[in-house]
Amino acid sequence: MKKQLSAFLLFAFVTTFSQIKNWDADPYYKEGSDKYFAEFRRALTYVHQDYTVFGKMTFSVFVDDKGVAKIVDVKPKVKNYDLFLTDINYVLRKTNKKWIAAQKDNKPVSSNYTFIINFNTEVYDHD
Repeated sequence: MKKQLSAFLLFAFVTTFSQIKNWDADPYYKEGSDKYFAEFRRALTYVHQDYTVFGKMTFSVFVDDKGVAKIVDVKPKVKNYDLFLTDINYVLRKTNKKWIAAQKDNKPVSSNYTFIINFNTEVYDHD
């Protein structure tokens, strides 16, 4: 019982510790967030024809210390999830090289960036 309890406490600590933000300055897109989201929307109009995307989706972007970004996770999962990630990263290949990495002690470090997009398809025409 003691071994199980100590293993549980160790796991709980590791999980909590891994969620702590370990950089001083957040990563950001060189040309501004409006430009990035415009490029992202363009990419999605190209990609979404092959996938069913509805509602709010959370995109997790990994930005390495050189400022190259890659979308590593999308929630909720969509049909053909792996192909969706591959396709969207391919369409964003030029855009994903224009990030400024997060800073820790004035040195670039790898980090994660998360954003939510609402793909609401309900449109009402009011007369």
